[in-house]
Amino acid sequence: MDWINVILTSLSMSVDAMTVSAVDAIEEKNMKKIKAILIALTFGLFQFIMPVIGYFIGYSFKDILEAYIPWIAFSLLTFLAIKSFVGWIIERRKKEEEIEEKHISIINIIVQAISTSIDALCIGFVYLYLDIYWALIVFMIVGLTTFVLSMLTSFLAHLIAKKLEKWAGLIASLVFLAVGLKILIEGLIE
Repeated sequence: MDWINVILTSLSMSVDAMTVSAVDAIEEKNMKKIKAILIALTFGLFQFIMPVIGYFIGYSFKDILEAYIPWIAFSLLTFLAIKSFVGWIIERRKKEEEIEEKHISIINIIVQAISTSIDALCIGFVYLYLDIYWALIVFMIVGLTTFVLSMLTSFLAHLIAKKLEKWAGLIASLVFLAVGLKILIEGLIE
């Protein structure tokens, strides 16, 4: 098990959720701590569930895909890197609008959790080379990392949200690309 890859993947998967939870905390200026914890828990849960779903979908075709897993992982991570980078560029071009206070509903939290974890489906494919026990541990680490970092950014939102929001897409895209290249190179060397 390459724990550096697991940590980098967990951190890069958490960036979107961290940014969204920080922005939520800024938009709802008087957010209660229990709501911030609920948001972080929802994000962490979805960041755990989505790769599990992706893993089982991919595992069904593992024998067919086994020789191509490094290429699939590289392609998916490159796609995620490009998606994050393009999203970052689009956000940088938008004019900054004054943020009005609003209240984040449960439905908004769930929609945010789904939208920030869709790309986590791909991570399930990335870890097809692991047996189910280790894959679940990796996905739990991703979920726990997302939960902890989202909670921290909610609580520290007023200090760091603007900085995170400004660079989140670029950071995520560079990490996804680096991990994808590492997996591809390791797959070609084996």
